[in-house]
Amino acid sequence: MKICLACNIKNKEPSLKIEKQDEQEYDSLEVIDLIKKAIEDSGHSVEILQADENSFEGLKKLKNKIDLVFNIAEGVKGDARESQIPIYCEVLNIPYTHSSPTTHAIGLDKEFTKQILSSFGIRSPSSILVNNRKRNISKLKYPLIIKPNAEGSSVGITNDNVVNNEKELNNRLDKLMSVGYKGDFLVEEYIDGREFTVGMIGNGELEILPIIEQKFDFLPKEYHKIAGYELKWFFEDKLKDLTTAYECPAKIGKKLETKIKSTAERVFNSLRIYDVARVDFRMNNKNQLYFLEVNTLPGLNFKENEISYFPLAARTAGYKPKDVIQRIIETAAKRYGIAQ
Repeated sequence: MKICLACNIKNKEPSLKIEKQDEQEYDSLEVIDLIKKAIEDSGHSVEILQADENSFEGLKKLKNKIDLVFNIAEGVKGDARESQIPIYCEVLNIPYTHSSPTTHAIGLDKEFTKQILSSFGIRSPSSILVNNRKRNISKLKYPLIIKPNAEGSSVGITNDNVVNNEKELNNRLDKLMSVGYKGDFLVEEYIDGREFTVGMIGNGELEILPIIEQKFDFLPKEYHKIAGYELKWFFEDKLKDLTTAYECPAKIGKKLETKIKSTAERVFNSLRIYDVARVDFRMNNKNQLYFLEVNTLPGLNFKENEISYFPLAARTAGYKPKDVIQRIIETAAKRYGIAQ
């Protein structure tokens, strides 16, 4: 097949300055080259398209030259930015991988996702959406964690985002807003417990990859046990033994494994996700499982010396990069009735 790889190229290094984290969801040239190679190793030809303000015209020119868009583009701006490439593909009638514009837009909105999933009986931590005009969180119990409502890759979520009282909450919100965050913030009851992430491929009958447990023991003692910005982009990168940061497959009993997998599958189907996704959970000391968030564009960093959870789970399942890519392409092609 002739594949267009739609992506966003990262030009900035990770920074602890919140105002400089705007490209953190993008992929480096090295990662994009690895994905391109995996597509080629699967027997396909590849055309790379940078997802920017010119990408609609770019797709329009490619329309009759490609069979499928392999979409890993995070988009440019706005709280529905992950929907931009899928919308262009819909307008131009070009088949594409991953979810629909609607599902991407919902998935990036943490609070909206939680509201939908609650209607399907899926538990998540109690939370309230706040902004400059509304900060009433009286119904919530401390400690709380503050999350930008429409960001991924732990952007804007640092150790200081876990707060223990109203003063800390307001000080942190003031700081976040002062550096340019204009959207809403999700203020959520902090679940202090084990954290799991689950990758899935398919439509209808899902293949659920080995469960990963996020580890926190390598963090400095003064840090909260969260997969925040510091953990993902600084502390993990300094580890000599990457397995210090995770356990895959997670060492859990069969009952808990079944519960996590079945809940992840319910999330996938409830949000009408296509082809591939990753879902994060927390479990409290009463063994209650809480949905945290969904990633409808899970990272595909195939570098084995860096932690990227979806590829890690796939490797544990015995997949090579080209196998992962081919499974996603096959799943999408089948949806569109495309012969390979």
